[in-house]
Amino acid sequence: MVVVQLKSNFSGFSLVEFIVVLAIISGIVAMATLSIRNFLSETYLESSTQDLATTLRLARRLAITKRETYRVVINTPKGKYWIEDAKENRMEGVGYLKSGIIFADPNLDKMGEEDGMVEFGYWDDDAFSFFPQGTAEAGSIYLKDERNGNWYTITIVPTTGRVNTYPNKHK
Repeated sequence: MVVVQLKSNFSGFSLVEFIVVLAIISGIVAMATLSIRNFLSETYLESSTQDLATTLRLARRLAITKRETYRVVINTPKGKYWIEDAKENRMEGVGYLKSGIIFADPNLDKMGEEDGMVEFGYWDDDAFSFFPQGTAEAGSIYLKDERNGNWYTITIVPTTGRVNTYPNKHK
């Protein structure tokens, strides 16, 4: 039996090389984690904005099709909202803002904005009304991501009841 012995000049990695590779891998993982966190944060803000805007649009459609006033009630401290008819009967389930998203004061020096809502009709009722003619109570809703400080604004046009969204603090 013949045994062939291969001679190799490779003796392994040094401790310094191993630590450098670990440091590089750790840096890449840290950057990826931050990137994913920012992406999720932005996604939560956009998703919360679209969900609330969809609820507002649904209230407008209900008002037009059922020929009666509907309103979207917003509980700003708890981050939730729902649709009610004129008799205050809840018509839809409760919607919630995603984690880390709040109704925030945009500091635009407008009366009644401290809760993240600027209403131009009945400014102290914490709701936006939609009427059978397609019109609506005018105003804006400000959503803020507490983690990175990004904003979204939802506005309601009074003459058409149209709901618009803007990816910033829209005045």
